[in-house]
This record gives sequence, structure tokens and C-alpha cells, in this order.
Amino acid sequence: MSELTFARTFLTALDARPQKLSSDHIADPRSYPPQPAFVLPKLSTPPHPARPNAAPPTSTPASSSSLTITLKPMKPSSPTLPLNDINAATTSIFDLKERYSAASSVPTGRIKILYKKKPAVDSKTVAEVIGSEAGASVEFSVMLMGGAVFGGSAAVPSPPAAAPSEAFWEDLKGFVLQRIRDEKEGERLVELFKGAWEKDK
Repeated sequence: MSELTFARTFLTALDARPQKLSSDHIADPRSYPPQPAFVLPKLSTPPHPARPNAAPPTSTPASSSSLTITLKPMKPSSPTLPLNDINAATTSIFDLKERYSAASSVPTGRIKILYKKKPAVDSKTVAEVIGSEAGASVEFSVMLMGGAVFGGSAAVPSPPAAAPSEAFWEDLKGFVLQRIRDEKEGERLVELFKGAWEKDK
């Protein structure tokens, strides 16, 4: 069958089919056959199933009672800080930082609190970090950042400067003479330096 014969046969088959309605066709509703109205079935009684009563939240031991918290540094050179009667629901991790900072003189910015080897967020409470499975005694690890040292030592005043000896002034005189090569001017400058030193000491 040639392409021309196939095209004619295809068009003849299309002409035999009923024509479709155009996009602007308008039908008169009165010409439709009468049909009964469709009514939705009635809802069951009661219309909605009753919601189950929500169980009241049970308070966990960690949030309802006081805890004994131990702040244990990761370095053995730093001391361990025990904290008794800590309310886990109201005490934040930052509060623990402040407690350890007050006891160790280490700034809070250099203290990192860890629970089960994971960093704890400062804004969270102790109850949110430890969860409901913790007992009455909880241990947190303390990591000191940036080479922080426990118990900063008091600043030791430096000893007063010793008065220059005569040998120092002679050395200074020789140095000045080497630079300016004028003995009188060198002696004048050395005497000027010496007078300024004795005046300010």
C-alpha cells in the first residue's frame, strides 16, 4: 500500500466517525432527560469518632527531682567539681559553665560541656540533654579550650630596675664617642642621660 492510498483510507475512516461538539457549543438543559437528584448518605451517629483521651505527660525523674551533677575535666590536672541538688528542668548547660568558671577561674568562653562525649548546647537545660533515662547522679565532661589553665596565678610584680653602675656609664660614653667622634659632645650627652635617669628614678 502506498502512502497516498494509506492517507485516503485513514481520512475515509475518520469521516465515518461522529463529529465532536465544537468548543462554543451550547446545549439547552431543558432538552436533557429527567434524572433523580443525587443525595449524599447521612453521617453515622455520632458523626465523628470520639478522640482518645490524651495521657497526661508523666514527669521524668530527671525533670521532677534534684540531681547530683559531677563536672569532670578531661585533663586529670584539673579538679572535678561536684554539684548537689541541681534542678535539671531549670538549670541550663550555660549555668554549669558558670559554676565551673567560678570554681576554676577559667572564662566561660574557654569551657566546653560534653555529655556522653557529645558537645551540649548552652541554651538547653540539663533535662533536655540527659533525657528521661538518666538516674539521680549524672556526670558531664569538661573540656578546657585554648590552653586554659585552672586557678590562674596572681601576677608577680617585677623587681625594680637596678641603678646603672659606673661601668655602664663608661660603656655608654665609649659608644657615643664611637658614633659622634667628639669627646666634649660625648661627655655632654652622657651627663645629660645620667641626669635624666637620676631625675626620673
